[in-house]
Amino acid sequence: MVLMDTPPNGVRSKPEIIDYYVETLERVLGSVEDAQMCIYNASCSVPHGFCCDIDDVIADELAGRFLVFFCAISMPGVLSVVPDPDFNSMVKDYKYPNGQLSSLSTSFTDGSSLFPAGTSKHWLVRMARPSVGVIRKAPVIDYYVQVLTKVLGNEKDAQMCLYHVSWQTNYGFCCELDNVCAQELAGVPGVLSVQPDENFDSDNKNYGGGNLKLSEGSQESTTSNEETDVRTKKLFVTGLSFYTSEKTLRAAFEGYGELVEVKIIMDKISKRSKGYAFVEYTTVEAASAALKEMNGKIINGWMITVDVAKTNPPKYSGGRLRAAR
Repeated sequence: MVLMDTPPNGVRSKPEIIDYYVETLERVLGSVEDAQMCIYNASCSVPHGFCCDIDDVIADELAGRFLVFFCAISMPGVLSVVPDPDFNSMVKDYKYPNGQLSSLSTSFTDGSSLFPAGTSKHWLVRMARPSVGVIRKAPVIDYYVQVLTKVLGNEKDAQMCLYHVSWQTNYGFCCELDNVCAQELAGVPGVLSVQPDENFDSDNKNYGGGNLKLSEGSQESTTSNEETDVRTKKLFVTGLSFYTSEKTLRAAFEGYGELVEVKIIMDKISKRSKGYAFVEYTTVEAASAALKEMNGKIINGWMITVDVAKTNPPKYSGGRLRAAR
């Protein structure tokens, strides 16, 4: 059962409201047809909402419990996603329990909800080189989450507080904490400094500084640049929503040049996407442009990672890269 806010201006008739619900569900399913088939009940008057048949993964994504750039963002208009308490009944109660939003959604919609109102601040955390073996984006971010978990005590809270990361030349992340947690974080091994994020509204963060000398800095930087400059026509895309289709993926990448193939890897047993794909171009120039521009982009609500395709790609599970050991 999905509890919805009042539809935007101009959406008033029953067909318009139903289409609005379908568009909301389409954002996580990736298909209008799938969204239409999933909805089995809808309220077109106050209170607004609809019931749909989706799995736990999609319900989490719809409620904002999955992360976009490791910052939880709920779908526009979605107030709460809760189990349908009476599936067999055509009479549904779309009102908020006791006048409150379900904790299933509210605990993930605003990082400051972890702390009393007005006590949290935005911090920039400079880190030493992560101990994750081969430096890749996903395991580095997982490492940052674990560092933050040592202070907050909860991995989901740690993920929710992160809103920016640096993982190549300089290491670090930005997060929302109160003063007490920020001071505690400064004492965690691997943390070089914790200071206010003076540039919160910008993606341009300064993770550099004289105190951020890496013991293997020059070698690591060279490795990173070599990987970026590899001449290739084939890319490896991870972090895909399980409902992203090859058609959607092709549309996202074809703007950079002519494509030879777009292939999403499917699980042979479940017949479901494994969350990663290969994208091949006819030219090196097109692949290089896509590698630079598409890494970190959002497709169907999920942030993707684009890398050079290797002969033997690393093991992936659920679209998330396992840290090298």
